[in-house]
Amino acid sequence: MLPRFLQKAFVGYEIIEIKEWLEKKRIDIWLDKKEEKEFKCFRCGNELGAKRGKYFLRLEGMPIMGFRFYIHLCREKGVCEKCKKARAEDIEFISKETPHLTQDYAWWLGRICEIASVSRVAELHELNSMSMWRLDLARMRRMLKHYKIPEVTKITVDEVYARKKAKHANESRNDRFFTVISDLVTRKVIWVSDSRSKSGLDEFFKIIGEEACKKIEVVAMDQHEDYRASAREYCPQATVVWDRFHIMQNFEEAVNETRKTLHEELLKKSDAARLTRGKYRFLFLKKAARRTEDERAHLNEVFKENELFAKLEMIKERMITFFDEQTEEGAKKVFEEVGDWIWQARFEPLMKWYTNLEKQWVTLKNYFTYRVTTALSEGINNVIKMLKRRAFGYRNMQYFKLKIMQVCGYLNSRFIPNSLALENQ
Repeated sequence: MLPRFLQKAFVGYEIIEIKEWLEKKRIDIWLDKKEEKEFKCFRCGNELGAKRGKYFLRLEGMPIMGFRFYIHLCREKGVCEKCKKARAEDIEFISKETPHLTQDYAWWLGRICEIASVSRVAELHELNSMSMWRLDLARMRRMLKHYKIPEVTKITVDEVYARKKAKHANESRNDRFFTVISDLVTRKVIWVSDSRSKSGLDEFFKIIGEEACKKIEVVAMDQHEDYRASAREYCPQATVVWDRFHIMQNFEEAVNETRKTLHEELLKKSDAARLTRGKYRFLFLKKAARRTEDERAHLNEVFKENELFAKLEMIKERMITFFDEQTEEGAKKVFEEVGDWIWQARFEPLMKWYTNLEKQWVTLKNYFTYRVTTALSEGINNVIKMLKRRAFGYRNMQYFKLKIMQVCGYLNSRFIPNSLALENQ
C-alpha cells in the first residue's frame, strides 16, 4: 500500500502496477493516463490539437528508504498551433530541465550541486556527470530569469581571473577576466560581468537602471582606471574609494625596487651586499614591530653599511601609519612628510609612485570619509578560486558566472525558496 501523498503525486495519472525488487533495491511504478487529463504543449502551455503518436518514458524519482524509484508511463504528442510543430504533452511532475527525472528529484539534485561539485553529485547518485551538468546549468538559468538585483548603496568592484586561453585572436587580456560586483552591506555578490574593461561595469549599471544608480553612494575599487571611468559616467554622485591594500601593495613594490637599486650600489662598495638579497629581501618590507631580535640586529648591520637603507626604513614605517590617521588633514600631513623624505633621499622608484598618487589625492582622500575597502571582494575572490579548483576549471564561462552568483550571491535555494514552484513557469 503506497503512502497517500504518493498516490496523489502523479497529477492526471493513476497507478496501475507496482513492482518491488529487493535484490536490486528498486521500485517500479507504471502509470496510466486519466481521460480528464489536459492535453497541453510542454513548451508554451497551449492546447494541443491532433495527436501525432506517443512514446514510452521512464523517469527516476526521489529514492524511497534506500530504494531507487522509477516511473513508467506513455507520453503523447500533438500539433501545437502556437509552436507550429508537433510537441510532447505537458506532464506536471516531469522536470523542465530533463525528461528523465521527476521535478522534485531534479530540484533536490540541484540543491546538492550548490554545495558540491557536479561530478561528485553524479557519482553519489549514480547518474551521468554530463547530464547532471546540463541539469545544474538549466536550473540556474531558470532561477536567473526570476532574479532581481537588489537595491544597493555601497558596492565593491574587483576583477577575477576567469580563463587562460583567448576565445579568438582579437581578444584582449582584459576579456579573460570577470568583473565581480558585491554589496558591502549584505556582503553578497549581486552581479558578474564579462571583462574587466569599462564595458564590464557599464553592463551592471545599465541593468539596474538610472534610478538605482542614483542611490549608490560609495564604490570601492582598486586603481583600475576603467572602473573609475564607468562609475563617473553612470554614478557621478557616488564617491569612489580606492582600496588601501592595493595602494600599499604598489608602495611595497616601489620600496622593493628601491632596495634593488641600493643593493646594486652596495655590491660595488662592500661585501655586506649579501645581507640585502635572497631570503633577506622580504625583511625590508616587514613592519618593524613584527620583526624578531635577530632580524633587527641584521638590519642594524645593513644600516651601518649604507645609511640610505635607514632612510628607506623611515619612509616605509611612516607610510604604514598613513591609513591609521583619523582625519583627512592628518593623513595629508603624513603623506606630504613621506613625499619630502622621498625627494630628499632621491629614491626614483618611490618618486614615481608618489608623483602618480599625489595627482590623484582627490580620490585618495575619500578613504578617510567612508573607510571602506575591497577586502570583501578579495575574500570572495578566494572562494571563486576554490570553485575553480573544485571543478578543475570551467570551460563554459556562462556556467562559471552563474556558479559564482550561486555560491557567493543570491542565486540559490536559500534566497529563492519557492524555486520549485518556478519550475512550472
